[in-house]
Amino acid sequence: MSSRRHVRVPASTANLGAGFDALSLALAVYLEVEVVPDAGPGETRFEAAGVDAEKIPSGADNLVVRVMRRVAERRRRSLPGALLRARNEIPIARGMGSSAAAIVAGVSCYEIIAGEVLTEDEIFDCAFEFEPHPDNLAAALRGGLTVSAARPDGPTLVSTFGVAEGVHPVLVVPDFELSTARAREVLPDTYSRGDVVFNVQRAALAVGALTTGRWGLLAEAMKDRMHQPYRASLIPGLEQALALRADGLIAAALSGAGPTVLALVRPECADAIGRRIAGVFEQNGVASSVHVCAIDTAGRAFH
Repeated sequence: MSSRRHVRVPASTANLGAGFDALSLALAVYLEVEVVPDAGPGETRFEAAGVDAEKIPSGADNLVVRVMRRVAERRRRSLPGALLRARNEIPIARGMGSSAAAIVAGVSCYEIIAGEVLTEDEIFDCAFEFEPHPDNLAAALRGGLTVSAARPDGPTLVSTFGVAEGVHPVLVVPDFELSTARAREVLPDTYSRGDVVFNVQRAALAVGALTTGRWGLLAEAMKDRMHQPYRASLIPGLEQALALRADGLIAAALSGAGPTVLALVRPECADAIGRRIAGVFEQNGVASSVHVCAIDTAGRAFH
């Protein structure tokens, strides 16, 4: 077993409006797993504490455990027993990359127990068995702002950028779950050329605005015609939340598949804007919580 016994994986917010299945931003909200060896011959146990701990399975159906075992199977390794002790800060099924964080943690636990280091291509190859989209996975691995593209005949391509200073993420998390599968069911099979061009232009503009600090561009750059208008029917108050205008609010978007809303704000306005968006949800009969956090720049980290 490796001398490293802990792995920490960040949450992430994907799409950033127009960058559907391509853009993601890592958040300083974490899933941390401690690997304790020799819990029993060949036995792996999982203990969770923290956010939504009561919803996290402790047996073989736990996602971290399933991923770890599948990686071992693929690599023809037999793992000794271990206890995986997790501390979770990421709300589950809320559009903050909880599944991607668990998948990356599962691969990482395999690396710790097996004493083996996988390449990034190998990690993506294993991860895609459980989540076929690279955006949240890329942010969980690398941190920062990531642009990713999956290829059917080759490795996933990922580019990572730093975000300019002067912007702060605020996540407003409605008090209900929305699975990615359900959120994808409402999307159309085809789009018009106009809508595709609209999104391509704005996704490219969003990368430029975030990396250079051209904040005046970001409200337009994070507009979207490919997923948010269709998912609004599943999230009461979403349209009003995205249409909100307030001092210090730079831009807002649905976080991943939702129902969480991401707001990028001036740091000094974070709490007030979070309350404003939560108020919009409340007016639509939806309770929510506000999470002010930083951008994670490290990605997955061992210690």
